Amino acid sequence: MKPLTLDELRELAPGFVMGTLSIDERRAFDVAMGDSAMAAALQPEIAAHRAAVEFLSSAHSVTPPPALKARVLARIAAEPNTVRPASDISPASPPVQDEVNPVKAPAQPHAPGPVSVQSTTPITIAPVLVTPVSSSAPPLVLAKPPSSAGKWSAAFLGIALAASVVFALDMRSKAQTLEGELAEQTGQLAVAKQQLAEREKTLATILGSGSDVTLVRLSPSQPAGPGMQVFWNVREGRAIISASGLAPVAKDRAYALWMILDGKPVPLALFNPDASGRAVVQDITVPTDLAGVAAFAVTEEPAAGSPQPTMTPFLVGAVGPK
Repeated sequence: MKPLTLDELRELAPGFVMGTLSIDERRAFDVAMGDSAMAAALQPEIAAHRAAVEFLSSAHSVTPPPALKARVLARIAAEPNTVRPASDISPASPPVQDEVNPVKAPAQPHAPGPVSVQSTTPITIAPVLVTPVSSSAPPLVLAKPPSSAGKWSAAFLGIALAASVVFALDMRSKAQTLEGELAEQTGQLAVAKQQLAEREKTLATILGSGSDVTLVRLSPSQPAGPGMQVFWNVREGRAIISASGLAPVAKDRAYALWMILDGKPVPLALFNPDASGRAVVQDITVPTDLAGVAAFAVTEEPAAGSPQPTMTPFLVGAVGPK
C-alpha cells in the first residue's frame, strides 16, 4: 500500500475524527500515525476537528441577537448592484423635453451605484422580496450525537438482551423437552398400572375359588389358526378369555364369544385384538353351574353385535364334565 502524503492525511482527518473512514483508509491513516513526525504534523488538524465535533454535538440552542435584523437590512441596502425591496423602487420619471427644441439630457458621468438606462420603452422590474431574519424565529438546536460511552452502553445492552432471549429460548426448549419426556413416562406408567391391575384381576378370578376354576381350550378350525383359553370361575360366575394370533378386523367388525347352552348360542362378549393379535377380556358373566353348557365358540360379527352367529365359528372349545 502506497503511503499517504500529509495533504491526503489532512483530507482524511475529519473522517478519522468522526469514524467514517473505510477500512483501507483507516488502515493507511493508522500506519501514518505510527510515524512520530507525521503524527506531530497532524495533531493540530485532529485537535481542531475534534473541537468542532464536540462543539456541534453540544445540545445548546442558538438564538439570534435582536440587532441582527437591522444589521442584515443595512448590509443589503449598502451592497452595490443589489435589488432592493419593491417598496423602495420608485417609477422612473421621463426626461423633460422642450416641445419646439428638444434638448437631450446631458450624459451623466459614470459613478458607482445602480446603472440607469433610458429607453423609450418602459422597463418593468419584477419586485424581489427579501425576507429578513426574524428575531422571533425558533432557535436552532443541534442534536448531540451519542457519545462513545453511550454507544458502548447501548451495544452492551443489546448484546445482553440478545443473550437473554437466546437463554430464555434455550430454557424453554429444554423445558418443553422435559415436559414431553415426563408426559411420555406418565403415559407409560399409567399403561403399566393398568396392565398390572388387569393381571391382578385375572389372578383373582383364576385363583380366588381354588379348584372351582374350569379351563376351556378353544382350537382353530385350521391347524395354523389362532388360539384361545377360557378361565371359568364357576363359583363366582365370572370368566376371563386370553386369545393370541387373531387377525385384525375392520372398524365396523368385532369378534364375538358365544356359549352353547342347551343347544343354543348365547352371546357373552365382543372384543378386538391389539396390534400383536392378542386379546384379554375380563369380567365376563357366565353361569355358576356347568349344567347344559356344551362349548364356547368365536365368530366375527358386526361391531354392534348380533343375536345369532352370522358365520361358522372358527374357534371352538368343548366343556368337559367337572
